Amino acid sequence: MDKYRNIFRAYDIRGIFGEDLTPIVAVKIGGALSKHFPGVYCTCSDLRSSSQALKMALSSGLLGSGQNVVDAGFGPIGMAIYATKHLGYHVAYVTASHLPSEWNGIKLFKPNGLPICEEDLEKLAETVEREEFWVKAGGEGKYVTRDVLSEYYDFLLKVPKKTSRKLKIVVDCGNGAASLVVPRLLRDLGHDVIGINCDVDPLFRVRGSEPTPETTSFMGKLIRDFNADLGVSFDGDGDRALFFDEKGNTVTPEQAALVMLKAAPPGDVVANVECSSVVERFVQDRGGKVVKVPVGRIHMIFQAMKSNIVLGVESSGHYIPYGGVNLDDGILAVLQLVEALGTLDAPISSLLVPMPLLRKIKIEISDEVKFRVVDWLKNTYLSKYEKVSTIDGVRVDLEDGWFLVRASNTEPAIRVTIESNNTEGLDRIEKMVRKDIEQAMKSLGSGQAKK
Repeated sequence: MDKYRNIFRAYDIRGIFGEDLTPIVAVKIGGALSKHFPGVYCTCSDLRSSSQALKMALSSGLLGSGQNVVDAGFGPIGMAIYATKHLGYHVAYVTASHLPSEWNGIKLFKPNGLPICEEDLEKLAETVEREEFWVKAGGEGKYVTRDVLSEYYDFLLKVPKKTSRKLKIVVDCGNGAASLVVPRLLRDLGHDVIGINCDVDPLFRVRGSEPTPETTSFMGKLIRDFNADLGVSFDGDGDRALFFDEKGNTVTPEQAALVMLKAAPPGDVVANVECSSVVERFVQDRGGKVVKVPVGRIHMIFQAMKSNIVLGVESSGHYIPYGGVNLDDGILAVLQLVEALGTLDAPISSLLVPMPLLRKIKIEISDEVKFRVVDWLKNTYLSKYEKVSTIDGVRVDLEDGWFLVRASNTEPAIRVTIESNNTEGLDRIEKMVRKDIEQAMKSLGSGQAKK
């Protein structure tokens, strides 16, 4: 079990291809899925170089342990979500999302979009090495292919309401899976598309698979040169979208979400604890409430599945658009923003809510200590402040801003997010939080934190 333990994370399976995540491991994962979560599986993948080998190995493991497999081939993650939510399959989607090309992984779903994560992944990890899942000759599953991508495409065409406004949109697919859908889709919906990085590169050699303001710095000039109305950059599997206004400036996820909401009926919104306070103020002014969840797309999905929401937003660029019709689909997020711009009939820059200043800090603290430090801070802040949330770490809302302290899920560090209306507020809150963390370390007898 320990041999494979490191690739089983809280929300998915991830590793370096050829090292800790190999086709042999993928075969065993398929067998373990059969033992714990039997059913008809739709297997599919993004377009990175190792995905086909892992998908076929995973399919072989499922077949060899008695499960039927429907191979949907390549596509964005929205296609995989469509297959589980609308076609009722179990889904195993091979992807490493925004991670570099040497990485790969597997995202797993039960029928109706329910993610396989946390305790469910623990079960798989415990079973993978034992190989107690193979069937005898004659008991193997059946293998067929299905063009789910075309069905997903037809679904996408029907979701947005038609508006008379034709937009000029610069689309950067990052040489990933969105290339198979987005440029053609927007043109079929009547928009003018300028495509860049819309040819597939399994190694993401142009800008990498993660869209950040730094890796997409070329977008501003392109948008201005083409006099475009909107720009969007995708990650490798199309679940994250980074937007740009008509001036070429980056639009934060919270700002994009509020534009979508301005054109939608009032209602409740799910947002992670790192999202700006502008979301809560906007939603409350319209008579709704914000349901806060821990950082991580899985938590947003679970909340959306049990709540009646109009939108979900995460600070990393994940959205649950159109009330969760296809869960966290980055392509549908583009369609909802485009529809909103058509309905509101105004430049996107004029619709953006001004954002407070934001600062993110990483403080190196050992894995053995970081959670104890956060627990110490929780107790301290609960007795000291009025507005304290402990959904994920501890968030404190102040009169001139807020701050969040949480232990990193991926490295020996504590992450601090601070929002304030001015630089003086950021500096003051940062100094205070650093002092509190040092005090926690001393109280716990754990020395000093590294900056």
